[in-house]
Amino acid sequence: MCGKKYPLDTERFRCSCGGFFELEVRNIFSKKSLSGRLHTIWRYREAFMLPDTIEPVSLGEGLTPIVNRTINDKKVFLKMDYMQPTGSFKDRGASVLISLVKYLGIKSVVEDSSGNAGAAVSAYAASAGISCTVYVPGYTPEGKLSQAILYGSKVVKVQGKRQDANDAAMDASKSSYYASHLWSPFFPIGLQSSAFEIWEFFNYNIPDTIIVPAGSGGNIEGIYTGFKTLVKAGYSDKIPRIIGVQAEKCSPLHTAFQKGLDDYARIDAGITVAEGIAVQCPPRAKAVLHAIRDSGGKTVSVTDNEILESLKKLFGMGIYVEPTSASVLAGWEKLTQAEQDDAVLILTGSGLKETTKLVELFI
Repeated sequence: MCGKKYPLDTERFRCSCGGFFELEVRNIFSKKSLSGRLHTIWRYREAFMLPDTIEPVSLGEGLTPIVNRTINDKKVFLKMDYMQPTGSFKDRGASVLISLVKYLGIKSVVEDSSGNAGAAVSAYAASAGISCTVYVPGYTPEGKLSQAILYGSKVVKVQGKRQDANDAAMDASKSSYYASHLWSPFFPIGLQSSAFEIWEFFNYNIPDTIIVPAGSGGNIEGIYTGFKTLVKAGYSDKIPRIIGVQAEKCSPLHTAFQKGLDDYARIDAGITVAEGIAVQCPPRAKAVLHAIRDSGGKTVSVTDNEILESLKKLFGMGIYVEPTSASVLAGWEKLTQAEQDDAVLILTGSGLKETTKLVELFI
């Protein structure tokens, strides 16, 4: 990073040096204040680094349940983060980012997405009275496209891979605000809330391991920042090891981690059943890789067959998630016994969005 500073109301989505924007979290809520606050992510608003006068654009996101199950004779915790207003964890970041956009008086935004982020940004933009255009890969499941369309967004299909949709949105951002879950620092800042919820659930303690699907890696960056913020505030004495799981067919972060690189590795990406984490060129990869390494974590690569086998296991527990979410169980099964102990697996997206695809795969 070059160290250049920008005002809050900048319409640039990245620095003139080409790098991504970073936010330093300098504030945090008091423990005492939490008992009287609403059960949404906005109970943690001090940590979002927004002006006090911002009115939240909220649909009741956050405070998703954590359940424990026994798998292979081991107890494991599952954070059901797909139980959100639009069916994915992306609502956390969308709520914070669109709250800022509304505060700035912006009337139109563009976003690119393989589905979940587009649905989330569309929903919160609709709630805020902001028009939205979403660029998606041509192979995106119709359920996710329908969701964004029904919220009132214009959806533009881009033929090619996930990166092609990203390129199209970046081009469109020349004439509209880029409300990007990939580039905006306010999106991962909202994702901190997941770490705060885990901390509260475990009675102000921190589990040893957090396992997260990794596409752009924003969820990893946000969760790491949240735990780091708790340590800085003296609310915790450790950051859990963070395990990022990537699909074997699209694993730029895993390849970079294995090679000791500071940024994502350039790879030839293929189409994977876990399309939600098929991000070939994750722009915030440096921050994500730092988060994984600083936490003492690592990355894991899983095959499509391993993902589908894990998905069947989750269905057998009554848990209906999309294939991307099942990657964390496939990754957990590849860990050492010590790494499997005291682990929380983040289930990120609802299977309801991909029912047609899931029927084709399993029935």
